[in-house]
Amino acid sequence: HACISILILSESLKFFAKMAGVDGWGMTDKGLRKGPWTAEEDRLLNEYVSMHGEGRWSCVAKCAGLNRSGKSCRLRWVNYLKPGLKKGQLTPQEQSIITELHSLWGNKWSMIARCLPGRTDNEIKNYWRTHFKITKPNRRRQDKPRTSALRRQQFRRQQQQQQQDQQEAKQKQVEETVTSAQVDNKQAMELLMCTNLEDEQCRPVMFQDDHENIRPSDFIDDVEEGAYWGGLWNMDDVHIDHA
Repeated sequence: HACISILILSESLKFFAKMAGVDGWGMTDKGLRKGPWTAEEDRLLNEYVSMHGEGRWSCVAKCAGLNRSGKSCRLRWVNYLKPGLKKGQLTPQEQSIITELHSLWGNKWSMIARCLPGRTDNEIKNYWRTHFKITKPNRRRQDKPRTSALRRQQFRRQQQQQQQDQQEAKQKQVEETVTSAQVDNKQAMELLMCTNLEDEQCRPVMFQDDHENIRPSDFIDDVEEGAYWGGLWNMDDVHIDHA
């Protein structure tokens, strides 16, 4: 019973999907063909355009019996089946015209294609994109030497700045050493001058104090005392009686 219920549910979902125009995978149920075109499809498209002309691409799938979208039919006709289309690479003259017109109009490929009979807008667009893919690496190669030169220049500037900073630091250290030595010499000279000045001031004071303390009586006492002791010990004047 469970299997039967699942089958019934699956069939019901498929039915509602077909009614809505969508299959189980989210793709439209129109059966439109994609991919490369066959020779039979090209024949049918040529016959349809020859009978009805260009511009009614939405009716192609119904009227020509093609399982293709209108856009796919238009691109196939314009880029491959239209009479008068040129085959092969663009000539140098066509390339110069594309370059000039692109500088004026930009990526207006349809407008540029109108000025180049036999060339399609898709062909011109592909050429332009391929052209830029070739030139961009060349620009990068040209920019590499510039980048390398800038890096070398920046490295040299950094080295010069470091050398300048080191030289300034050494010069500052020398100046500080010289200044310190000058200060020490100055202090030593001041100390020496102060010492000499103190010696000159102290000597007169010492002599002055000695002269103030000496009295005339001191000289007299010294003389008399010397005479006294001299008389006392003068043995030549003494006569000893041996009897």
